[in-house]
Amino acid sequence: MTTAPGGRRSRPYAGTGGRIQAPSTGLTIDTQITVSGTYTEQPLSEAHLSALRLCSESSRAVSELAGLLQLPVGVITVLIADLHHLRLVTLQSPADLSNIDNVSYGLITRVLNGLKAQYQEDTKGNRRAN
Repeated sequence: MTTAPGGRRSRPYAGTGGRIQAPSTGLTIDTQITVSGTYTEQPLSEAHLSALRLCSESSRAVSELAGLLQLPVGVITVLIADLHHLRLVTLQSPADLSNIDNVSYGLITRVLNGLKAQYQEDTKGNRRAN
């Protein structure tokens, strides 16, 4: 639940008119949202405006918007689908990195060793703090 003006509590789905599933737009939790236009024809809900404000600062992922606005991902996907339908935002699917040929065994080994070293350093610091 969210707090509405005047201190009233409202359900997260109130901002979407009760809709819990976005029309087929291909939105996933890692889809990047970018503001692409301005809209003045019809007033938008506060949730729509909040999403637009956040996306105007920088591109945001659906999951990031859900966290920042403290709303379920289902609500965010409906809001973003509405904004996309109004041509206020553009959607960018994440890059498919599954077929990249320049990831070598050596690179993965260096990353793993770096992570292990960072973990050991972090655990040493935690032991000292306790």
